[in-house]
Amino acid sequence: MKLKIIYGRSGSGKSTYLFKYIKGIIKNPQKIYIITPEQFSFTAEKKLLEEVGGAAINAEVLTFSRMAYRVINTIRK
Repeated sequence: MKLKIIYGRSGSGKSTYLFKYIKGIIKNPQKIYIITPEQFSFTAEKKLLEEVGGAAINAEVLTFSRMAYRVINTIRK
């Protein structure tokens, strides 16, 4: 599993780069997680669906709180 961090100023093209990158690797069997603040989760999900042209089985948008919930539940099991 790789971790790729994309950062930069507002309007620098981070989202465009990210979703084009995902479109290129969406056929790979690896799970893709997009971690975003709560207020941007809907927008990120919408852009993901628009870019890949439909449902993306192995790509998922997570907020920080949802990711924390999953980590805690994984530890408890």
